[in-house]
Amino acid sequence: MRAIPVLVTPPAVPVVSLEEAKAHLRIDHADQDAMIEGLVLAATAHLDGWRGVLGRAIMPQIWQETHVGPGPYLLAMPDVSEVTASAGGAVRVETTALGPLVTLAEPVEAVTLRYTCGLPAAQLRAAEVAVKLYIAHLYDGSDLSPAFGAMMEALRWRAV
Repeated sequence: MRAIPVLVTPPAVPVVSLEEAKAHLRIDHADQDAMIEGLVLAATAHLDGWRGVLGRAIMPQIWQETHVGPGPYLLAMPDVSEVTASAGGAVRVETTALGPLVTLAEPVEAVTLRYTCGLPAAQLRAAEVAVKLYIAHLYDGSDLSPAFGAMMEALRWRAV
């Protein structure tokens, strides 16, 4: 049974700032700032994280999973840069087609794994563009371009 990840620490910075969103929407006044900030949050929530359409973290953030039984343990999200364990000593992370696989130095009955994950820099720009396109869709009701779908397919994480 796979553990359900829980967000511990959200990203320190947004994928798209208010200023970037306003520039994309070609808005130069502050009258709608609160609404646009809400659209940035909504678009990011739609795409980002374990429950998001992408199934992965866009900006660096910390997640936690509790696993029962002996390892190894398969993490729910990719792009892991750091893992700590509540027990079991040293942690080894192996990237597999199914996702990051965590092995502990000592066997344990249960363990809480806390990990940092976020898109690699090479994919971050595409995620920023996708968020901007989705913000525009929410703002003016425009259709999402075929490019948006292609970006989603390229960024979406699926275990093989």
